[in-house]
Amino acid sequence: MSRERATRERILIAIIAAAGEHGLDRVQLQKSAFLVGEEFEGKLTNFYQFRPYIYGPFAQDIYADLERLSDGPIIETFFDEGRQWYRISGDNESWQYSLTDELASGVKQIVGWISGMSSFYELVRAIYYLYPEQRENSVLPYSEDLAIEESIARGLRDMAAGRTRSIDDLISELQD
Repeated sequence: MSRERATRERILIAIIAAAGEHGLDRVQLQKSAFLVGEEFEGKLTNFYQFRPYIYGPFAQDIYADLERLSDGPIIETFFDEGRQWYRISGDNESWQYSLTDELASGVKQIVGWISGMSSFYELVRAIYYLYPEQRENSVLPYSEDLAIEESIARGLRDMAAGRTRSIDDLISELQD
């Protein structure tokens, strides 16, 4: 894969596709793109530039790209529970992402992790725990103890649902 083929728009589409039919809301999408950028830093060209904002990392360019992509047949925008959501239109299996296996796998893992969060606040606190510099302009009170407690609770919910992970894995996730 050449770097030119893994455009930020293709990565954005892959992030949305990884969420399946449920899709991602605006915050989940921002945080997923942020984590992809962090995880693959140096391997992506012309990717979004995030800055600390009132609820953590934010890149305004994502919304311009979404608006452009939503005008076509690829991304569907919808509203549910008072929030704006994005999902792939039609059969998402037919979309060719042109991503390396490593990048595609990373996107799926990141989106799966974010989709498993029980709330907006858990997601933002988890990002703040992992990237403390993103708290700089935050309006959300932060507690490291609460971030850890929420992560362990999520892991216990996953275990109860048959998606097993050990407590050691949960603690490792927070320390990575």
